[in-house]
Amino acid sequence: MPVIEVEGLRKEYRRVRAPSTLAVDGLDLAVPEGGVFGFLGPDGAGKTTTIRCLLGLVRPSSGRCRLLGADSSGELHTVIGRTGAIVETPLLFLGFSGRRNLELLARTQGIGRARVTEVLELVGLAERASHRVKT
Repeated sequence: MPVIEVEGLRKEYRRVRAPSTLAVDGLDLAVPEGGVFGFLGPDGAGKTTTIRCLLGLVRPSSGRCRLLGADSSGELHTVIGRTGAIVETPLLFLGFSGRRNLELLARTQGIGRARVTEVLELVGLAERASHRVKT
């Protein structure tokens, strides 16, 4: 089983008063267990968008992404404790606690505080969640 699977990934960012941007168009990718893979390319090639789709941070316009066998559209909670990624510069509210940052983001996605607590425990950060974030 590949640890990373991408099938027909397409992501188009639609804007109200500007032309749409096609970030990824028909990407197919499989990385086997033990394999090494790097995302290389010029600015605007879709590297960050692809990674964000894999992590479930961005919904693809079409196609499918799987990470460690879990579908990124809703099953990532089963494997997120075994993964890690830093995509560009993390956007955090400095001076707020890690928990507060997560709660603010979760609220935009309709996710409650109980789920934030559950995920913090899952990834082993519950004890440090009240600490303020820094650069």
